[in-house]
This record gives sequence, C-alpha cells and structure tokens, in this order.
Amino acid sequence: MPLLREAVQQTHRTLEASHIPDARLEAEVMLMNVMRLQRHDLFSQQETEVSPQQEEALAHILERRLQREPLAYILQYKEFYGVNLLVNTDVLIPRPETECMVEHALFMALMGMETPKLVIADVGTGTGAIAINLAMHLPAARIFAVDYADAVLDVAAYNIRAHNVGDRVTLGKGDLLEPIPEPVDLILANLPYVPSGRIPDLQPEIRWEPQQALDGGPDGLDLIRRLLQQAPSKLKEHGIVLLELDPEQVPAVQAMAEEIFPEAEMSVEKDLAQRDRIFVINRGMEYC
Repeated sequence: MPLLREAVQQTHRTLEASHIPDARLEAEVMLMNVMRLQRHDLFSQQETEVSPQQEEALAHILERRLQREPLAYILQYKEFYGVNLLVNTDVLIPRPETECMVEHALFMALMGMETPKLVIADVGTGTGAIAINLAMHLPAARIFAVDYADAVLDVAAYNIRAHNVGDRVTLGKGDLLEPIPEPVDLILANLPYVPSGRIPDLQPEIRWEPQQALDGGPDGLDLIRRLLQQAPSKLKEHGIVLLELDPEQVPAVQAMAEEIFPEAEMSVEKDLAQRDRIFVINRGMEYC
C-alpha cells in the first residue's frame, strides 16, 4: 500500500501531465477527501498508508478529473471565504475573485454604513455564497437572495440551512431585482458577464458549468444592463451597488451607470490578481 506522501506525489504528477490547473493543490484536496483528513493532518500524517478502498476512491475521482470535470462537481462542495458550500451542475462554481465582493461589502458595512439593520440584495445568488457569508458576518442584516430557476434555488436553500442563516436570508425567484419587495441599502450582483463569443475558448472545465450562468450576451453586459435599469427603484437614496465585471467592461458599465445614477460616485476595486473587478456605484452613503 502506498504512503500518503507517495499518493499525493503520484496524483500530482498525473494531473500535471494532463495540464490540469493547480495540480498540486488538487492532488492534496483529493487525498484529504478520500482519507477524511483536515489540511493540517495532510502534512502530519505523511507516512500513513493509503488503504485499497481509499486507492479505489482516489482512482475514481482522478478518472473523472482527467475528463476535465471540475473537482468541485466531483466532490460536490467548494470552499468560499472559509465556508464549504454544496455545488452541482445546476450552479456556477464560486470563484476566488468573488470573495473580493464579500470583503468589500463587509468593509463598507462595518466601517461606516450608518443603517443599523442593513437590507441587502444578492442578485444571481447561485450557491448562496455571497448571501451566506454576509449573513454570518452581519447578523443584524436582512438579505434577499434572488435567482431565476428552482434548481438553482434548491442548492442555495440547502446551503442556507446548512449554515443556519435561514432567519436572515430570504430566497426569491424571478428576473434580477423584480422579486425584491422593498428598497435596499446594498445590491451585490455577480451576474453572467462572459461575452457569448468567448465561451467556446474558455478552459475545458467550463463546459461542465451551466452556460446561462456564464453567457452575458454579445458584449457580456445583457443582464448587467437590465439590472442597472431596474436599480433606481430598488436602491435606497444613499445606497450602493457592487457589480463583478471583466476588467475590459469597466468603461462601458461606468458610462451606463453615470447615465442612470448621475449623482452617484463611481469607483473600481481590484481582485486578488490586482485586476479591476468590482465596480462600485455609491449613491451617497458615506463610509471610511
């Protein structure tokens, strides 16, 4: 029977030979999963033997991964901002860059938003990743999490229950902001923003994800354009909108936003790779 360190090394080599991104990290996650280990145990138990049953489970995961099925779909979970979330092929896999949206929303809420009980809309909630993290860190906030399909909302509902935030997060089904029953202080939207023509050129893992969660139309801005048109009646007088974008889309979105919210301040926050990622429309709320 191989030792844990040998299994990690061999899995890493196999993934790397097939040009799988983040091969070493994925090898470690696979072994953590089949051996039921926490990350710190992965390094303290290097000489532990991998049983035949564990080898078989690893081989099954590896076979699927070599077909370029995303590891998150194989394992049926993805960590986002320190929280494990159920994922399946009905929902987009949460990305690390979206964590920047959560961080910026928390920064604004904790450092200056004067409203003691914020009302927040998470539009295109998917797994519920954004809404759940905001609910966990802002226990006084009320959050509306909206998406368009029952299958997507089923995943979000499971994750909301699993993290015990159902008293703070209300799910809604419908077109963007339409299901939101009242004006809100903060709108967060991670909507499809990939231009249709670019989707065939994305990495192979993308074909496993729901295209409707990726395809933003010819310029990638179809849903963002409609959300901005809906926003004036759904955003409080001093509210804020956060939009995740491709950096190339910032000038076009800024032009649209300035037309719809001529009184608002516009800014852009960078992601972990220092690329323009989060577009901010501040209708007048002051924060430090």
